[in-house]
Amino acid sequence: MKTIDTKGLTCPRPLIMLKEGLQEAAEGEELRVITDNETSLKNMLNYLRDQGAETEVNSVGKVHTISTTRTHGTLSGEDPFLYCETSAVRNNYVVCVKSDKMGGGDPDLGKLLMEIFLDNLKLQEHLPTHVILYNAGVKLAMKDSQVCSSLSELEELGCRIMLCGTCIDHYGLQYEIGVGMISNMVTITETLAAAGHVVYP
Repeated sequence: MKTIDTKGLTCPRPLIMLKEGLQEAAEGEELRVITDNETSLKNMLNYLRDQGAETEVNSVGKVHTISTTRTHGTLSGEDPFLYCETSAVRNNYVVCVKSDKMGGGDPDLGKLLMEIFLDNLKLQEHLPTHVILYNAGVKLAMKDSQVCSSLSELEELGCRIMLCGTCIDHYGLQYEIGVGMISNMVTITETLAAAGHVVYP
C-alpha cells in the first residue's frame, strides 16, 4: 500500500502529490492519502471521483485518511489544479533551475547568488510546488553542494525536488545525489505545463 502524507499542505500541493502517486502506482494498488485540511480533502475526493475511483474516508480529529485503489486503464487528463480555488491556482508556481550559477557573469558571484536565492526561497509565504533541476542545475542537489541543505528544507516543507535523469546520467552523478527524486522529461514537461507560472532564477 502506498501512503501519501499531505499534512500541513494546502491546495494545490496535495492534489499534485495525489496525481503523482496515482501515476506511479500499479493498477489495482491500494493508496492511502492523509490530510489535515478540509478543503484539500474535498478537492481530492472530487478528483478521485472523476477518475472513477472508489474512496473511503476515516477521520480522527482534524486528520483525514482517504483509502482508494488505483483504477485500471489510463488516468483522466483532468488537470488537478482545476479542483482548487482560483486563489490557490494563482499562487501555484514552479522554480526551474538550469545551471548551478545565477546569471552569466562572474562564476563565483553566480554560485553565491544561487546559494542566496535558494536559501531565501524557503522563507516565501507561498512556496513553489516543485523545484526542477536540469542541465548543470542538477549539480545543486549533490551531497557536496552548498545548497543541498536548503533544497532538503524545501523538500521537508512539501516542495518536490525533481532532477532530470538524462542530465544526471550525462554528468555521471548517479551516486552523488543528496536530495530530490530522479524524473524524466515527460513528467517534467507535464509539471511545467500545469504550473500557474514558472520562475527561472
